[in-house]
Amino acid sequence: MKKSERLLAEKFLLQRIFEEDPDFVDKTMEAFSLSRSSVYNYINRLQDAGELERVGGSMPYRIAYHTTRFTIDTSKERSEDRVYNRDIAPLLEELPVGVQKIWRYAITAMLNNAFEHARASAVVCVVSRSRLSTMVGVLDNGIGIFRRIGQALREETGEAVTTAEAAAMLYTGGYTTMPETHMGQGIFFTSRLMDHFAIRSDTTLFTMGSDGEESEAERFRGTAVQMALANDTTRDLSAVMARYIDPEYGFVRTEVPVARMFGGGYPVSRSEARRLFALVADFTDVELDFGGVSEIGPDFAHELFGVIARQHDGLMLSAVNTNEAVAAAIRRAQRA
Repeated sequence: MKKSERLLAEKFLLQRIFEEDPDFVDKTMEAFSLSRSSVYNYINRLQDAGELERVGGSMPYRIAYHTTRFTIDTSKERSEDRVYNRDIAPLLEELPVGVQKIWRYAITAMLNNAFEHARASAVVCVVSRSRLSTMVGVLDNGIGIFRRIGQALREETGEAVTTAEAAAMLYTGGYTTMPETHMGQGIFFTSRLMDHFAIRSDTTLFTMGSDGEESEAERFRGTAVQMALANDTTRDLSAVMARYIDPEYGFVRTEVPVARMFGGGYPVSRSEARRLFALVADFTDVELDFGGVSEIGPDFAHELFGVIARQHDGLMLSAVNTNEAVAAAIRRAQRA
């Protein structure tokens, strides 16, 4: 088999193992017309190269990552671009240029948050690489992102908020605790660029992926950001941003996962509708994703789609992934 074909077969095999497919051997045999012994020769070669680890059990192998870890003393270094260029870029230089651009944006944005918002004395970066994907962690020992947001909201409104409510502020984009110097877009865009994106702080877990929501988790003092991206992703930094940014007016479009904005996925009150509107008031095009929401209260629906929508002609609210109960509630509110 030619080297190019062997590399394709190895990558296919690694992908099946990454996905914990119990038929990884048979599927590789079928896809590349290989004998069973040839597939196991590939497995042995990947183990020798440090790309696979044998762990036993029903799924006997797992992907091995090559990990680099370093700590930043924020009293001596607070320039995210220098950290990236010096310590991280050399680790990612074999990735396609477009993928490197995504990582540069994402990592520098998360480092900036740690340097300027977290009040941290130390930031730890962990870069783990395999042939399939790259994972990056940015962890700091600061105040904690959701606690920081909660403090800012109390100062603004006089009301105390839960960590889950603080996490909800991040979904729409545009919110920042430092509006004089920041736009609040880093987490929004990074979460949409990554295959996996999560933030853990205190006992709250924030993620945009399909693998979880905010939930009670093991306490992490400070903030831990976890990111993962396939090395061969076709996602494009400029294309992702263009979905939300107007060339003339800037960041005008957003998406709201309604189920994650409100605990239990069942918004019922007018105050919930008003809090949601406060987060999207500066946008002109808002897509409300009702996936995972089984029903909504009539007061919530009327306040958002009746009162607020009529009072703000320049705001376009669209609802997607609605079941019949939610769609009916919205129609009633719009007719009221």
